[in-house]
Amino acid sequence: MRPHVAVRRQSAGPGTELSDGTSARILSFRGRRLEADLRAAVGVPAMEAMAATVRGLRLWRAASGCRTGWRFIATSPAVQLSPTELTEMRNDLFNKEKKRQLSLTPRTEKIEVKHVGKTDSGTVFVMNKNISTPYSCAMHLSEWYCRKSILALVDGQPWEMYKPLTKSCEIKFLTFKDPDPREVNKAYWRSCAMMMGCVIERAFKDEYVVSLIRAPEVPVIAGAFCYDVVLDKRLDEWMPTKENLRSFTKDAHALIYKDLPFETLDVDAKVALEMFQHNKYKIDFIEEKASQNPERIVKLHRIGDFIDVSEGPLIPRTSICFQYEVSAVHNLQPTEPSLVRRFQGLSLPVHLREVKVH
Repeated sequence: MRPHVAVRRQSAGPGTELSDGTSARILSFRGRRLEADLRAAVGVPAMEAMAATVRGLRLWRAASGCRTGWRFIATSPAVQLSPTELTEMRNDLFNKEKKRQLSLTPRTEKIEVKHVGKTDSGTVFVMNKNISTPYSCAMHLSEWYCRKSILALVDGQPWEMYKPLTKSCEIKFLTFKDPDPREVNKAYWRSCAMMMGCVIERAFKDEYVVSLIRAPEVPVIAGAFCYDVVLDKRLDEWMPTKENLRSFTKDAHALIYKDLPFETLDVDAKVALEMFQHNKYKIDFIEEKASQNPERIVKLHRIGDFIDVSEGPLIPRTSICFQYEVSAVHNLQPTEPSLVRRFQGLSLPVHLREVKVH
């Protein structure tokens, strides 16, 4: 991808809520601008320099909310790897940890899952603990539940469709057309942002270093999803052309076409830190998330072979997206040591396929 020499800023413009409810406007998928000034909507997390290596110990700077401050973590110094090698390393660690967790339940234990939805309410499923998922339960109800369910409420808590159930519980399925679709809409936005992170990380091949920071929680009403990124220093003067944005969009549609599932895996922070030892921004994010619970558990998600740190919950599959566009890139902090970019996108879910977009 050849950088465009002229540096320019792109403004933000309007969008729409994803549900059929409160917001009547539908995104003009191509050409319209976002209404909110997303550069000001969500602050960029503090990004302090880390990574001093001393005799096989790495010194990490914890996030500002973490009480421990500076911490030593027993790990080897991070050898510089290509993006392809990093992908292979992370997937190897993800697969090993997933296999290890499955081995902790050598025998099948049964649980009872009671459905509390509007239809078939009171139905009780006998499922397998740590193996069966909400989607497994939906299969026992009807094809409609399998196709339309985006999330589940498990004992009142949002739960991903492919996340294993850990105990006997009550379950309710959520769709885009529920009276209150807020949790579903937020899950959709998060998932679109993760897909954009995948696209950005892969777009520059092995030629340039791409450091993903995080996908900020932008309110659904803002009409866009975002991902904050630091690109290779050699690209500091580059802003994407319309052709570049179309190329990003095409890559996103390839993910949609593949109908990839969003996998989830809860891991100890040490596992996540090992996976992302080459990305100082992810290390800071992992420490921030780990400090929020005494077990220091961090949630990872995977689509295809792309792995990211995301609190979730996320949608079941990439094919739930119908229209998708990487629409703009903004420079957020030109005075910082590293230039932070905010990639911005628009999308509509598949249930709006029949809505005519002008």
